[in-house]
Amino acid sequence: MTGENFPHPSRAGHYGIRFTPELLAYLAAVAGALVPGSDDYPSGRQAQVNTFIQDRSSAQDQVFLERLMVRWPADSDPEATLALQAMEEGDPSSFAYLRELVFHGYYSSHRVLAAMADRGYAYHGAPQPLGYKITDVMAVPTKSRGSYIPTSDVCHVSH
Repeated sequence: MTGENFPHPSRAGHYGIRFTPELLAYLAAVAGALVPGSDDYPSGRQAQVNTFIQDRSSAQDQVFLERLMVRWPADSDPEATLALQAMEEGDPSSFAYLRELVFHGYYSSHRVLAAMADRGYAYHGAPQPLGYKITDVMAVPTKSRGSYIPTSDVCHVSH
């Protein structure tokens, strides 16, 4: 089965939406303001969060993001910080939605995953269920619950 035969919204590029250069620049500034980065980790801009969002956005998402760009413009990183502060106060639900998109994109970035691996974190990133490494001790329940019935002893309730 090829990727074209698997039309699912979680698949990158499923919607085939392409943002305008202005919207991509806006999202890069917003991502950079939300995740400024450090000496050890890339910023949201460097992690290319804007292209992650583009690759997973529907037409409805695109319209929503364009409205945010018009309502809270940000042509620079300092403007993005002020715009995000105003959005958080003026429209908390839109801010939360945008923040979630940025954070999800950030922690899915190969650059961020590489930085985490360089620091010894055994994080596998998306797709789950790999997630964090679980040891055998962690996988064993600490409290016994329920019971076990061998398959051979199971019978239909009407018998």
